[in-house]
This record gives sequence, C-alpha cells and structure tokens, in this order.
Amino acid sequence: MRLHRLSMTAFGPFPTTVSVDFETLTADGLFLIHGDTGAGKTTILDGICFALYGAVPGFRDDAKALHSHHATAGLGPRVELDVTLTNRRLLITRTPEWVRPRKRGTGTTRETAHVEIIEQLPDQTRSFVTRDHREASDLIRAETSLDVQQFCQVILLPQGGFARFLQASPDDRQGLLRRLFDIEIFTDAERWLAEHRTHLGQQDRASLATIRDLTQRIAEVVKVEAPADLDTPGTFSELERWTTSHRDRIGALVDALTASVAEGTAEEQRLDEVRQAAATLAGQQRDYRAAVQQRDVLTLRKPERDEWKRRLDRARESATLIPHLDQADRRQSDLDRVRRTTIEQLTRLPTDVMVLPEHISPLSEDDVYAVDLAELRPDALDRAEQTRNEHLHAAQGAIDSEARRTTLLRQRTMVGKKLEDLARRAEKATTLLAELPLERVEVAARHEQALTEAAGQAAAELLLTEAQQRVKTCKRRDDLTAQLSTAEEERRTATDDHQAAEARHLDVRQRRLAGMAAELAGELRPGQPCGVCGSPDHPEPAQATADAVTAADEEHAKAEADRRLDERRTAEVAVERINAQLQEVAEAVGDLTTVQAKSAVTEARKAVRTATEAGKVAESLGTQLETLDVLLREQHEEAAKIGRDEAAASTQLTALTSQITELDESIDATRGADKSLRSRVARLTREIAEVKTAAANLGQWRQAATELADARRMAEHHLHLSDFTDAVAARAAALSQPETLKLEEQLAAFDAEYHKITGRVQDPALFAAAHQAPPDVDGSEQAYQAARRRVTELQAQHGLAAGQHLRLNELTPDLTHALDRWRPIHAEYEIANRLAQLVEGKGTDSNTRMTLSTYVLTHRFRHVVTAANTRLGQVTHNRYQLRHVTESDTGRRAGRNGLGLSVIDAWTGQERRPATLSGGETFLVSLCLALGLSDVVLTEAGGTQLGSLFVDEGFGTLDQEALDQVLDALDGLRAGGRTVGIVSHVAELRRRIPSRLHVRKAATGSTLIIETQAAD
Repeated sequence: MRLHRLSMTAFGPFPTTVSVDFETLTADGLFLIHGDTGAGKTTILDGICFALYGAVPGFRDDAKALHSHHATAGLGPRVELDVTLTNRRLLITRTPEWVRPRKRGTGTTRETAHVEIIEQLPDQTRSFVTRDHREASDLIRAETSLDVQQFCQVILLPQGGFARFLQASPDDRQGLLRRLFDIEIFTDAERWLAEHRTHLGQQDRASLATIRDLTQRIAEVVKVEAPADLDTPGTFSELERWTTSHRDRIGALVDALTASVAEGTAEEQRLDEVRQAAATLAGQQRDYRAAVQQRDVLTLRKPERDEWKRRLDRARESATLIPHLDQADRRQSDLDRVRRTTIEQLTRLPTDVMVLPEHISPLSEDDVYAVDLAELRPDALDRAEQTRNEHLHAAQGAIDSEARRTTLLRQRTMVGKKLEDLARRAEKATTLLAELPLERVEVAARHEQALTEAAGQAAAELLLTEAQQRVKTCKRRDDLTAQLSTAEEERRTATDDHQAAEARHLDVRQRRLAGMAAELAGELRPGQPCGVCGSPDHPEPAQATADAVTAADEEHAKAEADRRLDERRTAEVAVERINAQLQEVAEAVGDLTTVQAKSAVTEARKAVRTATEAGKVAESLGTQLETLDVLLREQHEEAAKIGRDEAAASTQLTALTSQITELDESIDATRGADKSLRSRVARLTREIAEVKTAAANLGQWRQAATELADARRMAEHHLHLSDFTDAVAARAAALSQPETLKLEEQLAAFDAEYHKITGRVQDPALFAAAHQAPPDVDGSEQAYQAARRRVTELQAQHGLAAGQHLRLNELTPDLTHALDRWRPIHAEYEIANRLAQLVEGKGTDSNTRMTLSTYVLTHRFRHVVTAANTRLGQVTHNRYQLRHVTESDTGRRAGRNGLGLSVIDAWTGQERRPATLSGGETFLVSLCLALGLSDVVLTEAGGTQLGSLFVDEGFGTLDQEALDQVLDALDGLRAGGRTVGIVSHVAELRRRIPSRLHVRKAATGSTLIIETQAAD
C-alpha cells in the first residue's frame, strides 16, 4: 500500500478542506505527525482508515460524530484518499452519515453515508469502479488481504494498543488474535466434527431404538416377554437365535391346524349337501300345491278377460278414424277465424274504399258467418292503394320545402338578434367614447404624484441597511460581554486549579526527594555494587515509609500540573481574544443601545415600505394609462364597424322574409285538410298499410275455404270404411292413452300369469316331488350348523397362528437388517466421537487439552513472539526477551489456552510478568511485540506488502538512549522498503525527523502544515 494524497473536509477538528501530500511527506521514508494535544494528529489516521473501510479505529467509531463541530452548518464531511493498492491506483471518496439543515423551512435532515471508488489506469485515464458500500469493502479487503481490525492492528498501531496487547490476559489476547488471524477453517472443522458426532449419535440412537422396537413387537406377536437386557448393545448377537426359535414353533402349529381345518371343511360340505336336498324337496312340494290353487282362480276370471279384449279392439279402430274427424273440425275453426278477422278489417277501411256489399252493412255477429266471398269487391283495394301512394309522394316532397322554411326562419331570427346586439354595442361605444377621456385625465394626475413619492426609495433602503448593521453590532457587543464574563470566570477557575496542581506537584517531588534513599535501596541487589557508594555490601538499606512516593507518582503529578497549565493558558488566551473583539465592536456603535438600534430599523423599514408601495402604485397607474389609450382607439374602431354591420344585417333580413312567404303558400296547398304535412304522411302511410293487410286477409280466406272442403271429403271416406254408424259412435268408442295402456297391461298380465301357472302344474319335477314323503328339514339344518361352528373355530385358530407366523416372517428380516445397519453406524460414531473430543481438547489422546483453533493460535503466537524478540534484542541490547508461556509451563489457569506471556530480564536472570515493566520498558516491549504481530499477520495474509506503518504516541516515556534505539529499529523498517509515520508531540522527535506534518489547533478548528527541515 502506497499513500499519495489525503484530503479531509469538515472532518473531526478540521472545519474546512485540508490535504496531506504523502508523496512529499514520505520522501525520506520516515516522517512525524506532531502538534498540541487535541489538535487532531490521530484524526489523520482516522481519515486514512475511514477512506479505506468506512470506519475509524477503536472506540471513536462508536460515536458516529465525524462531522466537524467547527464547520459551517451546511458543509458536509468528506474524505478523499489517493492510494495504490498492489498494482491498482484508486481514488476513494467517502462521506459519513451526518445531520444538515433542511434546504427549505426549518429543522434538520439526515444524510446517509456515500462511497465512490475510481481507478486511475496506466494511460492516466480514469475508470469508475463502484458506489456500493459492500462492493467497496470487498474490493479493499481483496487488495489489502486485511479487514479493518487487522489493518488497525498492523498498519495503524493505535494509542495504548501496544500495552493492552502485552499486558492482556490470555483470554483477552486470544480474542484479539482470533480477529487478526484467519482460523475459520479450523473453527469450521471443530464445529463440523461436533455436528457430525451429534448427527451420527442421533443415527446410532435411532438404530438402537429401531432394534428395541422390533424386538418388543416380536415378543408381542408370540405373546412372550422380551429379553430383559436390550439396553446393552453387546447382547444383540443373541436376538436372531431367539427370533428364529419362536418362528419355527409357530410354523409347526400352523401346519397341524391346517390339516384339522381340511377335515372339518369336508364334513361340513357333506352335511350341507344333505341339508340343501331336504330343503329343495320341501320347496317343490309347496310350489306344486300353490300352482294348482292359482290355476283354479284364473279359470274363473276368463269372461272378464274377454270383455277387456273387445273394448281394446274398438278403441284401436276408433283411433284410426278420429284424426280425420279432428282435421275437419280444425279447418272449420280456421275458416271462421279468418272470415271474422277479414270482415273486421274491411269495416275499418276509409269510407271511400267499398269492398263489402251495401245491403249487409253494418254487420251483426250472426251476419259475419253469412257473408260469401263472391259478394266482395277486391278491386276497390287496388284503386285505393294507388291513389294514396300518389298523395304520399306529393306530401313527402312538401316536407323538404318545410325543412327549408324552418332553416330560413332560424336565419331570420339570428339576423334579428344580431341587429339587437349591434344596437346595444353602438350605445355602449357611444357612452365609453364620452367617459374614457375624463378617466384618463384623472389617472395621469395620480401617476405623477406616485412617481414623486417613489423617488426616495434608494435613500430609504440605504438607511435601512445601515440601521440593521448597527443592530447586529449591538447584539455582537452584548454576546461578547456575556462571553467575556464567562471566560473570566473560567480563567479564574483554571488559575486556581493550576496553582493547586502545581502545589501538589511540588509536594510530591519534595516527598520523593525525602524518600530517595529508600528508592535507591530498592534497586540494590546482593553482591552487586551500590550505585552511590560502590560497595557490594548493603548492611542497612533504607526502608520506604508507608507514604513513600515513586517516580511514577511524580510523573503523574507533573503531567497533571502541565495539563492544568495548558488549561489556564487556553482560558487566558480566550479572555484576551474576547476582550479585543469587544473593544473593536464598542468603538463601532458607541453608547447606542440595542433597543435604540432596533427602533431605528423599524423607522427605516416604514420609509422603505412607503417608497416601495408608491413605486408599485406608479407602475400600476402607468399600465392603466396605456390601457386607456388602447381602449379609446379600439372604441372608435368599434363604432365604425358597428355601423357597417347594421346595414348588411338589415338587407339580409328583408331577403329572408320574402323567401319564407313563398314557401308558406306552397306548403298550405299540399297539406290540404290535414293539420300538418307530417300528419298527412302518417295518415296516408297508415291507410296504405291497412289496405294491404285487408288484401292479404282476403287471400287467407280463400285458402281456408279450400282446405276445409278437402278435410271434409277425407273424413267421410274413412267413416264409410269403418264399422261405426256415424262420427258420434266413433268418438264414444275412443279411449284415452292411459286407459288403453291399462287395458293392454291387464290383458297381457292375465295371459302371462295363466300360461306360467299352467306350465308349473304340468312340470314333471314338481309332479314327482308332490307324490314323495315330506323330508326332515330341521334335523339336517341342526347337523350342518354344528359342523360349521367346529370349522369356524378351527379356522380362527389357524388364522391367528398363520398371522403370527406371517408377522414373524416380516419382522425377522427387519430385525436382521436393523442390526446390520446399526453395526457400521455405531463403529463410525465411535470414531467421530474420539475425533471430536480430540479437537475439543477433551479426549484422552490430547496432551495439550486445547481446542484445535486454540492450538493453531498458539502456533501463530509463537511466530509473533519470535518476530518480536528479533527487534526487542536490538532496541534493548539483548536485555529483554519475550517468552511464550503455556499451561504446562505454569500449571495455572493463566496458560489454559496456551497464550500466556512473560518477559526474561537478562540482567537479573529472572522471568517477570509484563505488568512489572516500567512505562518506557512497557513501550519498548509493546512496540516490538506490535511490529512482530504486524509481520506475522501480513505473512498470514498471503505475503501482502503494505508499504506504510503508523505508530501513534508512546515516545514520551523513553529516555534519550531508548529513543535512539527505537528510531534505529524504525529505520530498519524503512530500510526494508516500508514508510513509517510517527504520531507524537515529543520535541526531540521534531529535531531528529526533518519530514513533519504539523497539526495546529485553534478556537476555530485545526489546520495542517508540511515541514521539511529539522527543528532547532
């Protein structure tokens, strides 16, 4: 990874846009980021991490407050990073979630986070990559082979992170290493083995349950107790022999019962044949006696049967004649109906159409049937139809003339209305031509007055602007007065706190000096020379008192005093700044109060409002004058046009009146006595239809008379051929269809029953049976039922035994199959259980008692310790070495997961806990451990070469020699091709590192300056 440029806008303490040119800053391979406490040094690292991963390191990411509090309300936070990852140069732009003012109205709205990645290609062109957060994260992870936690641990070595990892408990250290190293494949293996063991255990238990269930079912089938030791898998080998013995016993019982059932069934069949023969003979004897009795009864009913036959024959002859009689009657009815309808139609015709003879008009109901076709005059209908068609054509032609007349009347009405409208318009135009000149004179006078009043608007607006500025200045003066009071109170408080802290520091320092002898005595070692007198003997070393003060206590008190001094100076600077601003504002407004300034603004606003309204009135009146001029010109033109239109309309009205008079005379002549032409057309059309209907009815009359004559001749012919004397006799012999069907059914039933009974009486078998002795039916039935019950009992016993045998034949293979399936499952489960216990650290084969993933982490941790010792020996001149501690080394819980750590001091030969190191020693050891961890993580990430490293704080705890050693170690990293950035406020580093990024803080926010020369 190579950084080119970082730009941050409204991000953290930076209110505007600041940029870091890493190309210039990293030219020497080692650079320093320095500045006062709280200036925003760490924010540079936050910006790099946020641009790459959308998050900042550690607890700062929880706040989600990345938007600068110093930035203007509408300026959103934004980070741009120009970086090369592997062989791709990417421009990454991110904006975090932030709250901005609404563009319309009041209140705020929340802006969501955004990301955009653009790639710069080798030909200097740019290619869009993505705007999706997930795709961006996947891309960065793929290019760096690190997630955000690994990146912060191996690239951005955070504040306090060194010591936390060094002094962490083994469990906490294990949590961090799990996040840094990819051991998912091993945790997956642990989980899979546990799940596989559980799955096989379920199959094993299910198979055992199946075996026990089959055994219990076999025991239930054979009605015996199941073996008592089914819970012991070792006894399953005896189950197959136990099942086979019961199956063989039941098979022998089935064979014996089969023979008994066959013997009983043969005896039952013999007795059934005897029973059936007795029952058959008794039935034949009963049937013969019943047949003789029924034959005698039917013989007595034969005269009744002959009468049924005679009535049925006459009804059938009548049925062939009656249709012809009914046809003649229907034809007579049709003729009467048509005659009546035709005569009624002829009587409704107009009086000039004379079809009926005069001597029979008007007709009565009886006279209708007396009219003959020969007396009618059908030619009168033809003449009437021809005359009315001629009149109809003339009336239809006159209707067209009437439509033309209607159109002309409508046009004459429209012309009349037009003349009335022209008269009204002429009167209105005359009135306006008299009034408009007077109105124009009045509007022109008002326009001149309004222009005079609007001329002072510019001066009034200038006065208003000055008055508003004085109000703002007065408010600023009042705010600064209040701020000055608050700042002076904070300065007094800060002064008191600093004096108290300085007094505590002096007291602690005095107490330490008083107990210095005891402190020096605490460093004495038997046989080693004293650092003061040089003697190797220490007979009476000084003892520390209960309230002894250590160097750490003095450092803490000094740091507290320095912090209070910074707060005091900050408060004093704030008071001076506010006082200067207040004096500048007071000079601008003098003794003017805010109330007086607001009153002046009100008066100025009134003057501006009056002048503005006068300008609007003048503009409106000018427009009105122009409108009046246009209206006068239009009215003169309107009056001339109205005169021309009135002359043309009068001429058109006279011509229309003449045409309407000519059409009225022609229409009246054609209409005749009718009310209108349309009523005349309707009457003629109706009369023509009536004439045509009457002609059609005469034709139907002639057809009905012909059909009646034909029907009468056919009926007389068939009556002559029958045995009936007249039509009345024929109709009397007729029967309805239900009566006919009933007689036919009675006759057929009688004949069939008689032939059937006669046949049974003459049956040889019945005749022979009637002359035999009566059989013993009851005795044969009792013998048969006894044999049948015996067979049923034997069959039930046989069915039960056969069912048991069949069920055993079904269950025995199932049990054998279940045992065969269980054996390999049980063996596989035993193997899986041992493997799962081994990777869980619970098996008897495990010597480490660690899980597989913990064992892998322990192996990786050994590499980390080895890499750390390489640098630790360099910076401490081989005094300190780290030692990996396991449970077998300590026998304590601290080493349970194999991630314990201790420090070996070569000077004393003692092994120490990391917590016993001094502040500087802790920093040295922690830094080396962090660098070793960084090397191992990068190696595990596939050998990814990330060419940048940032170390955040901790150098203030080092003396001059230790600082030199650390810088030499960092120079070694630079020599290996990595760029190292140090974040610190230590002054010595500014003198030793020429390439620096200076972060300056101020009340309005922080700024950045790149420095390339060593400080004095």
